[in-house]
Amino acid sequence: MNKIKMLSLLLFVLFLSVMSRGDVFAASGKCTVVKVDGVRMVIECNKETKGFAQGNPIKIKSDKKRDYQNN
Repeated sequence: MNKIKMLSLLLFVLFLSVMSRGDVFAASGKCTVVKVDGVRMVIECNKETKGFAQGNPIKIKSDKKRDYQNN
């Protein structure tokens, strides 16, 4: 019975965490930095920019370079 309660609680927490992300818009695509000027950066992406507006925050995940010589 305790396992059922724990599973129910876990599912409820998962549901709340998914539902609380109301204003987050997820999109992905390959982008290239075109211009850097101080704290401003211009990127060019291979997919349409539909869903993005000027001033909207975005999260950037950098490509990680791997050193294949040491492996």
